[in-house]
Amino acid sequence: MSLLLLLASLSLAQLGGEPLPAPPPLTGGNEETREAPPPTPAAEAITLALGATVWAEVKVSTEGPVMDLTRLSLSGYYKRELIELVLISAQAKKPLKDAVEKRAKGASLRQVAEGWGLDYDSLYDAALAVEELVDRLYLPRFPERTLRRERP
Repeated sequence: MSLLLLLASLSLAQLGGEPLPAPPPLTGGNEETREAPPPTPAAEAITLALGATVWAEVKVSTEGPVMDLTRLSLSGYYKRELIELVLISAQAKKPLKDAVEKRAKGASLRQVAEGWGLDYDSLYDAALAVEELVDRLYLPRFPERTLRRERP
């Protein structure tokens, strides 16, 4: 039932609205001198698709969900994997940073979810539904900024 409430928090009402203002940086360093990478389209779309309530529950860094998801995306996390991590964190009421740390130590998404007492199969189904919404409604708003190289 709480999974349905989580899905209901998707901000579909924001279809005509402005984008909402991601886990802490994976590398250390001086915050003032480090240049932030440009946001990835997937990070912007996922941030829009999930409501502010979800981002508050998973306690993203002060940079905001777009930058946290961008940093994770650039470090090798895939779109659905990011969605699953956010849903697992929100349902477990744990910081996204904790789920990312467990994942970085080699735990599968199923192990992370079940370790926090969650039903991974229902979370996976919910992640597929969210991914479909992201692909259909939000991702087209953020076209690739650079051309892909032609493949031989």
